[in-house]
Amino acid sequence: MDIKQLSTFQVASETLNFTKSAEILNYAQSSVTSQIKSLEAELGVNLFDRLGNKLVLTSFGEKFKSYSDTIISQYHSAIEEIHFDKNMKSTITVGATESQCTYKLPEVLKELKMLFPNIGVIVKPLHKFSEIQAQLHSGEIDFAFMLDEEIERGGDNLEISKLASEKLVLVASPDNTISQITNANLQDLTEETIILTEKGCSYRNLLERTLSSKKINFHATFEITNIETLKNCVKTNLGIALLPYGVVKQEIEKGELKMVRLAEEKNREIYHFISWHKDKKLTPILNSLISVSERVFL
Repeated sequence: MDIKQLSTFQVASETLNFTKSAEILNYAQSSVTSQIKSLEAELGVNLFDRLGNKLVLTSFGEKFKSYSDTIISQYHSAIEEIHFDKNMKSTITVGATESQCTYKLPEVLKELKMLFPNIGVIVKPLHKFSEIQAQLHSGEIDFAFMLDEEIERGGDNLEISKLASEKLVLVASPDNTISQITNANLQDLTEETIILTEKGCSYRNLLERTLSSKKINFHATFEITNIETLKNCVKTNLGIALLPYGVVKQEIEKGELKMVRLAEEKNREIYHFISWHKDKKLTPILNSLISVSERVFL
């Protein structure tokens, strides 16, 4: 028994037609027939029944198919591992939210570069889940990092894996009187200017839903799509903003920003996810990207 016979049997068990199997494998039909007969002789059982012009798997053939599928899969995995080369050249395209691009991806890419010095990476800022889904389905991106509330599923063709949770915090300048209030409530914020990220951003959506449910309207709003610009506007006391804690951690620790604590609001959390098309072949580089991300995002 050899891998060639197993591969021939695997194709024949799917097509149930030796002529079609020969075309797929680029063999003569007699070669397919000979290989199957040799395999049956070695196993001592019939793997196929020939019912007139119809070919069907026997019960032995059904059982052997599951074993042959496993053996072939393991064989290809072994070949891939043996041929694995850390110096392989490859370019991958990754989509991520701006905050992930700025505060998480650099460490992921640094570790990936150490593992694969010749790797190329294209990073595309993406914010809307619908946009991410579309580009994963079309193959424009290989992986997407998302920051969102709990995602139950990614559709029939997407794999989605949760990486870590992230606390959302309301921040203001230390010069803003609202930052001096202990256990403020949402009504205390109505005279403030709120600085929003772009439409479709997950934590903007969450904030807008919360305010809508409480029937609260802010005095004024700004929309700033660049995170660093947004933070600088909050620092200069232009307004307040709801952001992931990791985005403002350093500024809070330095005293450049202060968290506004709301009495009636529980801690808000959002989650980092990584997603890819379920039919994407996960090469050693892509598997490494997943494992490195799982470690860095924790």
